[in-house]
Amino acid sequence: MKRLALVLTALAALACGGPLGWMPGGKLDGQPVDAPVGDWSFASRVEKLQLETDPADPYSVNIWFVTEDGRLWVFAGGGESSTWAKNLSADPRAIVRIEGKLYPRKAVRVTDSEEIAHVQQLYLEKYDYTRDVNGVFHPVIIRLDPP
Repeated sequence: MKRLALVLTALAALACGGPLGWMPGGKLDGQPVDAPVGDWSFASRVEKLQLETDPADPYSVNIWFVTEDGRLWVFAGGGESSTWAKNLSADPRAIVRIEGKLYPRKAVRVTDSEEIAHVQQLYLEKYDYTRDVNGVFHPVIIRLDPP
């Protein structure tokens, strides 16, 4: 029965044009937006976005995110072991879906310590959450820039 439930959940994820809960999906569907986004504040009320990676074999996930002005960040709490983070390392092209709209993005791994600290603070303010690894927050932070 558990196996049947997993198969049905996977089929539902494929049918909905993206990920379903914690189950990854494939290609995202929605309305493409090609205009530049100068301010992501419209997304501040949204808890999660959908992120599509690997254009050759689309892989999408639901993920927490933070924004500030024209910048948008996601983090891989599992670090380099996250499939989507590996995909973005290999090919930085991504699609973000928020409220049914698709935004093409380019992934840039954040390495600047000041930006990392700032993004961590944004996550704490939005979600009141940290990924605890031996008492320290160590995600891989990725900024999703315009393509």
